[in-house]
Amino acid sequence: MDKNMGSPLSDEERNRFVSDWQALSMTKEVLRIWEENEIHSVHESYFDDYIIESAKKLQKSNKGFIKSARLIGEVIGHLDEPIGDGFAEYRVRSLIYNGIFAIKGIPKSMRFYSIKLKEI
Repeated sequence: MDKNMGSPLSDEERNRFVSDWQALSMTKEVLRIWEENEIHSVHESYFDDYIIESAKKLQKSNKGFIKSARLIGEVIGHLDEPIGDGFAEYRVRSLIYNGIFAIKGIPKSMRFYSIKLKEI
């Protein structure tokens, strides 16, 4: 056995993981976070407040539109939870569609458009 692999799971541990996965797979949420040593399903908007706060900080120094890639990099670089840039951009676009951010450019890819908060 590879010493980096650890020991095999006991039947009890394996059954617990199977049970946990079955419960998670039945939830409707698409986002899961690790909190208090457990996986929790949360609404997809879970990180929106953090994204907005990050945009406020960036806008204070830039005074206008900021590249969405800059905001997304800031968000995924400072979060304790590992989220991908694709999900972060999806949430930025959702905030645009919901009227939180104004957009300049074409939202074809994060490097082709800039955003700013409509009201700070």
